[in-house]
Amino acid sequence: MMKVNSTKTRPSLCASFLCASLMLLSSVPLFAKPSVASQDFATGGEVMMIKLQGGLFQWGMIEDHTAEDLTFRRMDNGGLVVVPWSLVEPVQELQLRTQFGYVDLSGDEIMVSAEKLILRDGREVIGQVIGRDDTSLQFKTQGRTLTIPKTYVKDYVGGLLVPALDVMSKDELYNQESLSLDAEDPASLFALGVFCERILDFQRALEHYTAAQALDPSFKAKELTATLARVGIKVANQVQVDFLDEIDRLSRRDKFAEAFSQLEIFDATYEDSPLAGDRVKLEKRIEKRRHDYMREAVAEHWFSWMNRLAGSAARDMTFSATLEYLEETLSDEIVQNVLLGLNKKWPDLEEDQVRQFFQDRKVKRWKPSSYGLGTWLLGEERALKDDEGEEKKAQPILSEKDKERAARADQIARWLRNQETAKRSRRSEEDESEMSDTWTAMRVANRRSWIIAYYAEYGGDLFPNPKPELRNCADCGGIGVKYEILSGYVREGTAAGLRQKPCPTCHTIGRVRRIRYR
Repeated sequence: MMKVNSTKTRPSLCASFLCASLMLLSSVPLFAKPSVASQDFATGGEVMMIKLQGGLFQWGMIEDHTAEDLTFRRMDNGGLVVVPWSLVEPVQELQLRTQFGYVDLSGDEIMVSAEKLILRDGREVIGQVIGRDDTSLQFKTQGRTLTIPKTYVKDYVGGLLVPALDVMSKDELYNQESLSLDAEDPASLFALGVFCERILDFQRALEHYTAAQALDPSFKAKELTATLARVGIKVANQVQVDFLDEIDRLSRRDKFAEAFSQLEIFDATYEDSPLAGDRVKLEKRIEKRRHDYMREAVAEHWFSWMNRLAGSAARDMTFSATLEYLEETLSDEIVQNVLLGLNKKWPDLEEDQVRQFFQDRKVKRWKPSSYGLGTWLLGEERALKDDEGEEKKAQPILSEKDKERAARADQIARWLRNQETAKRSRRSEEDESEMSDTWTAMRVANRRSWIIAYYAEYGGDLFPNPKPELRNCADCGGIGVKYEILSGYVREGTAAGLRQKPCPTCHTIGRVRRIRYR
């Protein structure tokens, strides 16, 4: 068991030590009055609060630190305790380790505004337009100035924020920043060294850190010792640093397959690289970028292929073939085409991953699609599913005219039920022919909309809005029937009056079904 006294102790890696450290740092009342000894030591340094994982904290002063732990003198009794960085609350841990020089600043890149030119041959160039004339653009990218004819540019994307090295060279960035350098101020030298790390210019960073230390050995003495050791490793391996940076650039341009291929080459070339930690961090960054890219790209490709395949089916397939296609084939065809389109980005991508990326997509705005005049092809149950109907909206009957209308509505409803019952009892090739004729008579655009609506509602891949929109049939006003006025003929024995017949547009359904999906 570790004792708290004036003797510095070193940590054990066992779990019991971690528990003991937490108990030692939190064993006194949070607002305990400092002892005389603690008041004495507090005048020699900055008293601060150390936050621990789990919500515990303790007041005191940091007396020493290494890449693995920090040595903390408690405020309540003056005792010393060694705390591994893994026990410190993550946000404060990162802040302190960065302050003490243990965090690689090269991951904190300098960012600049930029533009992207999409050329007619498919290439993309990221940089800044620095000049133009009637026929060409002067374009700055990766420290080079290109003259690009305007006729070569297919599209333009502005408002980007990219790493500065994608636009300017290290020398250009350094020359701009060094204008504010005060060579007699160690803080200014140190700040410029930090900037050089962020643009991966480790040789200059080492020079400025060394100059700061020589100018004032007491300035950030502990931090500079750790920083110089860390940066010295980068300087000795600048070729490897540049290799990893180029791999990072590939991933930022969405060239993930090439990036992972180059990582394998790096591993084979530098088997015992001192930058192994940087290489692992880079791989994790590339994996995250690829995951985020794929989640967006799969969704974009999925909807594109859904529309394309639905249009193809609408042009070429009969109604019965379309239903079979929707039930058995469409979803798989979409996945296969998405997989084929993204295979260059991720050669080992599998169908299950494509489906998972699509399910994890960022859900955006609702998109509409309607069954239109083909609503009746769904059958009454599906066509009117979730229809609130007029019954729920009906007002109390107050007049004789209201009663007459209600009786007429009830008569129509009974007639429609009888018609449907009779129709179900005589399902035949004639019904199939009628459906086929209706499908053929519909415009291709309407058939395509019908297919998308059906896929969205019953395909299981999309998220349909649970509240569909059902509008009254424009031909019959929503009642499902039409009336004929008969004048009557004595010779033929027909009586004058009204005769009901099914609405030829909605086929007694009375509604046009429209759904939204995303």
